[in-house]
Amino acid sequence: MVTLNVKSASGELDTVRGLLAEGLDEEKRRIQYATEISASKIKKYEEKYGISTKTFLGKFKNKEIEEDEDTFTWWAEERLFTELNQKLSIIENITICQS
Repeated sequence: MVTLNVKSASGELDTVRGLLAEGLDEEKRRIQYATEISASKIKKYEEKYGISTKTFLGKFKNKEIEEDEDTFTWWAEERLFTELNQKLSIIENITICQS
């Protein structure tokens, strides 16, 4: 968990905390939306090729599946999906405290 201690030279601590919380909430919504789009794209590849992404990644890594535009895009989409979920996890574990 990450804890942010907020100090304000202007004395507007509640306003600053609110702005930070709103910014984090907005970024969380954006990441959730991007994750949904990414998951949808990944699902289409799974349906098209009839294998799970986990199986695809293993075969792709072992060069059992040839790299082409589709397979590279599938691989890249999975990386994006993973990175987005990592960012989402970080944001969800931030606590803003008054100092």
